[in-house]
Amino acid sequence: MKKKITIRIKDPRLRRVRNELRKLLHEAESKEVIQKIEIQSKLKESPHFWDKEHPQYNSLRKEAQKLASEIDILETYYDSSIIKCPVCMRIDKDMTYNPVLKEWFCMECYEANRKFEIIQGKPDLYP
Repeated sequence: MKKKITIRIKDPRLRRVRNELRKLLHEAESKEVIQKIEIQSKLKESPHFWDKEHPQYNSLRKEAQKLASEIDILETYYDSSIIKCPVCMRIDKDMTYNPVLKEWFCMECYEANRKFEIIQGKPDLYP
């Protein structure tokens, strides 16, 4: 998206649906990350993970790196999504998209950050 967009939902029933969907997505992302971290921990618990002479050393390391990369990708997408505000972490608020930072913020945090950046002399960060 190329410009600032604010999504406001006034209907309480639609707000509840939105919040429940965000909660489900949040739980799914958390579950997926935790699952990958647990697999990564089991790999690191293996004595072969630390033994450079063992034939499985390289494959265990590559698998752990692949899991770390998948976790980073999941967290990056989650952090830049409309699911939660990156400042206050709330998932139950109307959101505003910042095209400069390419992130969604709740309206309160967006305005607070915008005012702060204006004072700091960087008004272009929050159009």
